[in-house]
Amino acid sequence: MIILTRAAIGAIETAIRENEKPGYGVRVAAEPGGCSGPKYSMRLEKNPEDGDVVLEIRDVRVFVDEASMNILGGATMDFSNDADNYGFSFQLQQEAQSCNSGEGAHSCNCRGSGFAQ
Repeated sequence: MIILTRAAIGAIETAIRENEKPGYGVRVAAEPGGCSGPKYSMRLEKNPEDGDVVLEIRDVRVFVDEASMNILGGATMDFSNDADNYGFSFQLQQEAQSCNSGEGAHSCNCRGSGFAQ
């Protein structure tokens, strides 16, 4: 399960509307990373692929492949309009290690709109 904040849901709804993609959902993917943590990607898609986990929150559908769900399970996805922190961010539930610290929650950001066309 991935938790979406109201801001994240609103940003996804806005992207779908502005890109004239009614009925689309958003694919969220994560790949294991090095010291800086996972690498995230997002793109609008019409339908899920076989084996995807499909989350439906309000009118937003989120598609996540199994490998990405292993990384993102329990994560909170947020969106900020703040000029210094604009874009989507993921707060992972599980503890992650980084180069500087071996403990604590790990947070990473996808700067900009975050959507691939």
